[in-house]
Amino acid sequence: MKFVLIRGRNRLEARKKTLDFWFSHRNQFNCTMQDFLRKCSTDPTGRVIMYKG
Repeated sequence: MKFVLIRGRNRLEARKKTLDFWFSHRNQFNCTMQDFLRKCSTDPTGRVIMYKG
């Protein structure tokens, strides 16, 4: 199982970085963006998003 931590200065930047990550690696995931986002979780501050794939 693969874990990826995406960190930003605030909630908005973390979300933007997550979408950038998906767009740059979408050929490797073999899933839609919606499926990718279902596997992501956010910490209470919203500054860290973890992908569990």
